[in-house]
Amino acid sequence: MQTKFRQCILKYCSVALLVVPLMLQGCSPNDFMDSEGSSAIQGNATVEQANTLFNQGKKREAAQTYYAAAARYPSPQRERVILQAAEIAASIGDAKLTNTYLAKVPASALDGENRARQAYVKALLALQQNNPALALRTLPANLDNLSPALREKVKHIQQRAQAMNSGKGNPSVQNIQAALIPNSVTRVAALLPQSGALGSVGQEIYRGIDTARNSIASETSVQLYDVSAGGAVAQYQRAVADGADMIIGPLDKESLADLLAHPQILSKPLLSLNYLTNSRNIPGALYQFGLLPEDEARQVAETASARGLRTAIVLAPASSWGDRIAGAFRAAYQAKGGQVINIQQYPDAASNAYMQNVQNALAATQGRASMVFLAASPSQARLMRPLLAAQAPELPIYATSHIFSGRTNPGKDADLDGILYTEIPWVIEGLQSGTLNNSNFPRMFALGMDAFLIAKNLPSIARNPNTQVNGKTGNIRLAGNRQIQRTLLFATFVNGVPQAVGQ
Repeated sequence: MQTKFRQCILKYCSVALLVVPLMLQGCSPNDFMDSEGSSAIQGNATVEQANTLFNQGKKREAAQTYYAAAARYPSPQRERVILQAAEIAASIGDAKLTNTYLAKVPASALDGENRARQAYVKALLALQQNNPALALRTLPANLDNLSPALREKVKHIQQRAQAMNSGKGNPSVQNIQAALIPNSVTRVAALLPQSGALGSVGQEIYRGIDTARNSIASETSVQLYDVSAGGAVAQYQRAVADGADMIIGPLDKESLADLLAHPQILSKPLLSLNYLTNSRNIPGALYQFGLLPEDEARQVAETASARGLRTAIVLAPASSWGDRIAGAFRAAYQAKGGQVINIQQYPDAASNAYMQNVQNALAATQGRASMVFLAASPSQARLMRPLLAAQAPELPIYATSHIFSGRTNPGKDADLDGILYTEIPWVIEGLQSGTLNNSNFPRMFALGMDAFLIAKNLPSIARNPNTQVNGKTGNIRLAGNRQIQRTLLFATFVNGVPQAVGQ
């Protein structure tokens, strides 16, 4: 009886929502909203009223009415209607309203079409915000089981995003200005925080810079400028006035954005330790370097594909980081001819839903997967790995360096045994010498070492695009957009301790 009732409700929702033209589709837990949502129309709202408002061009009111009407339905139809509201909010570019609605749809209530629809809504919002790359990474991977209408909408967004990415009428395409290349580097300035939330990280990076200087170029001077004390703009100008040939930093995106808001002052090359987001202009002075997780995800995809593993499950947290890393893996994997059969998002915080997430992913692939790509933190991976081992022991699991904290803990990390993951050379060296735990942030120390290595060798690296440098964070090369790209080593856990493996 209950099943029959749910089927009737779903049928009613689907028919009612089909009234809404091309843009939408429909049916979706939780308390209903306040000022941002639908307080004025909550209670008596219906899907039919929302349809009427939409057809009258009153999209915001339609979204609010759909949201309020969702309270009339059981799950999963309730989530379906909430996603309808989120889709309209995304179509008008209202990020706050869209994300408010999406936050009311728990990951545990998403399966099948609703999960794909959530991804579509996020991609639509990204496109409205002139971020086609994020839109392409966010779109659902497998369209085979989607309804025809949703499949067409996904394809439409994909085409628009691809056109924008290729520069067809796209005002957000990056303008990369001619590179500013130093003739030589004998005086380096480091713009790093020494206090505040990033103070300890900044100090570790500077120790890495100073260690590299003492090791490979003791004749080169390095001067530290505390960004947390004077601000990035003032400290950059001070460094240039002091005679610096090359500036390393800043570390945080806000400081980088402050500097790039004053492009006229960038008279010396700048090796930032973070990456621009959605910037249209890349000044000639800017080179970008950091421990980008997307680099690692792409390397995993290419390596797994080369080993003949051509069908994948992706398990990633329901977060912006999870979206980024899953999207990078999928794009690289598909470019090599691989097929991502299922992308399963799991709660970012530890949850008893993890078992169901793993079961859903395995069931969706029907035994066709040849590997699992696990995007996870150490605590998340320690929970996920045993679940996968119990239910699909034959599937190899690949991951990025984020599953290892950088400090050995065999008792806890024994649960990670067998996972193949990307790791930086400096961590492998520290494990082999027994010195890894001497540093609180070994990867940040290595970042500092390689930042100095790049800065010192920038005259040759920038003029010879095929140049590769063996660094402590990986094999380094300069891409066409002047972003530093890295190729890492692979490691696996044995008795809870990482060990390097052959390529």
